[in-house]
Amino acid sequence: MKQNFTYLQLTRLVYGETTKAETDMLLELAGTVPQIANSLEILTKGKEALGNARFSPSDMVISRILGYSASSAPVSAS
Repeated sequence: MKQNFTYLQLTRLVYGETTKAETDMLLELAGTVPQIANSLEILTKGKEALGNARFSPSDMVISRILGYSASSAPVSAS
């Protein structure tokens, strides 16, 4: 049976967001397909390089985003 995967699934695997079935399938694929193993290694190293940094936008940035969203939202004529 042919298994399909996406790089998003590999990213979810690296961040521990996959189900047990997905994890098993992806790890099996990584063990048998060198390209997938390489991609998984690159994603893992990238996550490690980022560390545990957390970024939070300031209140001013959030307000600007919400203001832009409100001003660019389509207006419906009801």
